[in-house]
Amino acid sequence: MKGGDYLRHLALSLATRLTMIALRLVRNVLLARLLGPADRGIFALLAALPDMIVAVTSGGLTSAVAFHAARQRGMGPLLAHILVQGCALAGVLTLLVLLAIHSLGSLPEFVERLGPWVWGLLIAVPVVIGKNALLVLHNADGRVGPFNSLRLLESLGPLLLFVALWALFPYAALEAAIGSWLIGLVMVVVVGICWLGRFHQLRPRWQRDEQGALARYGLRSHPEVLFQQVLLRADYLLIGMLLPAAELGYYAMASAAVELLLIVPEAVTTPLMKRLLQQGEGMERLTPLALRLTASVMLLACILMALLGEWLIVTLFGDSYVPASVALLALLPGVFALCYASILRLDLLGKQRPGTLSLITGVAAGVNLLLNLWWIPGWGILGAGLASSLAYVLAATAMLWQFCRLSGVAWWRTLFLLPEDLNMLRSLLRSRQGSTA
Repeated sequence: MKGGDYLRHLALSLATRLTMIALRLVRNVLLARLLGPADRGIFALLAALPDMIVAVTSGGLTSAVAFHAARQRGMGPLLAHILVQGCALAGVLTLLVLLAIHSLGSLPEFVERLGPWVWGLLIAVPVVIGKNALLVLHNADGRVGPFNSLRLLESLGPLLLFVALWALFPYAALEAAIGSWLIGLVMVVVVGICWLGRFHQLRPRWQRDEQGALARYGLRSHPEVLFQQVLLRADYLLIGMLLPAAELGYYAMASAAVELLLIVPEAVTTPLMKRLLQQGEGMERLTPLALRLTASVMLLACILMALLGEWLIVTLFGDSYVPASVALLALLPGVFALCYASILRLDLLGKQRPGTLSLITGVAAGVNLLLNLWWIPGWGILGAGLASSLAYVLAATAMLWQFCRLSGVAWWRTLFLLPEDLNMLRSLLRSRQGSTA
């Protein structure tokens, strides 16, 4: 990718992510004010479960699809892998688990809280697998424009649907939130398939050699994907089991607020995903530059969020969500660490180190679980936020050490923007302006 093309794609991705921040913020405000802390916690738990289930059942599918798509493998075997070893298998396993849970004498507390909506997972889990796979297919195939459009639809669709459903059924806000979320997922899948059909023939083909290669890479990366979801979402499940639903609502709003900042590293990595996975010439310069650029922007964003977080929570979500501010502050160091991990993860996958990533995320997930079990009963959502941040920092530090060891790059060259970076960006901008004049 040429420098001018990267800047164009970066600007497009950044504009898309800023729009997504605005849309998700509006949706979070509406959900907070219309649902209240208790129902907001129930909705957050239901929305988090598909990703956790997918991590268990998908067998590292998205990592395998991304790796092979970036290397221009045939689309037919990839689609067959998504449909058979992804959507169908995950749907069957989800059904079996739900039947097994409901066959017990007494249901777990978090299942009782979800009520009949827990059966919505039969739709959500296969659709989430399809959505995630289509997103990485477009991005790894170098289709930055369609990828950004799908991500924008992923934010805009549920917002518009929620407003429409709530207007029709004003006394069923929780049902409107869940319905809009499910329909929004289906919309992204349908549009993603149609868009993919513009560039490729959509004919799933089962080829034993290709399926074997996909399965082997997926199995090597599966533990990392599973541990990553445990690392990111185990706190939701434990809070739902150990604390009242309102506490989960507070924590969900704090998490939603800080996770908006993760759109910054995603804007940087979106144009680079294909190159990070391919690991071509010049990666020893490109990856550190992406890390420095992301870290510099994220540091400013985290400082602003720390200074304005409580005021924003009260202003946007209402006085009833003031307790969320302590969890927000506790989560900020971890979110800053995740900006490193999101880039380093792709680079290490491209270097064919899924096993190393599995080990790193497995240790971090174990630390996260132990600290959550220790700190949540005494410190509540503050303990959950601190446990998550410490685990994220541990994972990012280990990934950074591994990257520096493999690439020979000094760790200090991955931290913040250097004068040479600013000079390079200025020269790229000048060359871009000259080419468009």
